[in-house]
Amino acid sequence: MSKAAILNQIRQAEEKVKAMVEQAEAKRKALLAEGKRLALEKVEMSESSLMKEMDAKRANAMKRVEASKAKILEEGKRRAEALESSAKRSTVKVEAFVLAEFERAVDA
Repeated sequence: MSKAAILNQIRQAEEKVKAMVEQAEAKRKALLAEGKRLALEKVEMSESSLMKEMDAKRANAMKRVEASKAKILEEGKRRAEALESSAKRSTVKVEAFVLAEFERAVDA
């Protein structure tokens, strides 16, 4: 085999290797892009799932707060009514007492 034939074979082998390296690099970039896309999809799905879960928990918490608020308001209303009733009874007693003292002072 002549020197020129050997050099030609070496050049062809280098070109094949270069083409293989370029193909491998293109495949690596494509796989990397696909991996990034899949990772983004998973992150978006996780965020969506997390947001739904947070919304459900927030709604549940709001229901509990509203129920507690209604209970507290009802208890406050009941106490206010009891205080008002007690105040009315006391007012009648105080009026009677003041009237009796006034009459006693006038009679004296």
